[in-house]
Amino acid sequence: MTVILGIKLPDKENNAVKFQELLTKFNCEIKLRIGINNSKIFCSSTGVILLQIENAETAIDIEKSLLEISSIEIQRMIF
Repeated sequence: MTVILGIKLPDKENNAVKFQELLTKFNCEIKLRIGINNSKIFCSSTGVILLQIENAETAIDIEKSLLEISSIEIQRMIF
């Protein structure tokens, strides 16, 4: 099973370090990470990231950990 997490990270300046630490914690389980920049806004304060995870239980663990970050939004696709 493949799980794609779509993550909207508000206030990148204040949340980036904690976000990166959480991704590093799960680095072996994340198969793909894509950051999407808003090309209309130079240095946007909001980030959008896609993560591909092959294990559904791990995806849930990652999602729970990410939700500790203030105002983060997550959408999930399962294939």
